[in-house]
Amino acid sequence: MYRIHRKNLECSSAAFPAAEFESKKDEVVPMPEHSEVLDLLFTFMYPERQPNLKKISFRVLADLAEAAEKYEVFSAMATCNIHMVYVSFHHWSIMYRS
Repeated sequence: MYRIHRKNLECSSAAFPAAEFESKKDEVVPMPEHSEVLDLLFTFMYPERQPNLKKISFRVLADLAEAAEKYEVFSAMATCNIHMVYVSFHHWSIMYRS
């Protein structure tokens, strides 16, 4: 279970309702994503150093990119895009070295 500040959700994601909307205290919102993906995604919602995505598997990176799109976490979307381009370019350059 995660406890995320509503203001951080509001400021960092377009998919969550604004903080002025009333909700039940300790409301639980089920999220189907794996905890490793949510840990990374929520890091982008706080003013802290972003995670080093070079150290995660491509599968986790792809899942993170999908979650970032789903929840509209724009900083994570941009970072995932950059890393996915880098990984695919690096992969193809290794395969086709002459």
